Amino acid sequence: MRAKITVSTMYIIERINTGFAKEAYQNASPMIGSGLVWDFCMRTIGDPVKMSCIAFANDLGVPPVKSLMTFFDRDVEDSESFKVSAQESQSIGGLMGYVFKFILDYKSQKPRCTVNMHGINTATRFFDGPILEFTK
Repeated sequence: MRAKITVSTMYIIERINTGFAKEAYQNASPMIGSGLVWDFCMRTIGDPVKMSCIAFANDLGVPPVKSLMTFFDRDVEDSESFKVSAQESQSIGGLMGYVFKFILDYKSQKPRCTVNMHGINTATRFFDGPILEFTK
């Protein structure tokens, strides 16, 4: 049986700010604080309801990056014409990988799951994680 864990989204944001580009994803450092995409990612990850949806969808087979981009479509005006660069796509994937592997403690992953949104073709899905409950 999987353990149930309560995680504060403020804790997730703090860990991202202190370790994301330093500990695991140095190539993603240009994305940090870079504007629209970064700000959107931080707002979404900081929202307990949205993070619950992202984790639940991941457990049902939807990569977290695809869920994140779906929230982008719902939250940002004129999202239809928005495209990320290859570097931004890798950074967004790295960000969600950091959250799921290093913070939420998922043990396994399946790369190259289809996304096909905003210039992001594929992303990783995560397995063998706890049952999560998110708080502010």
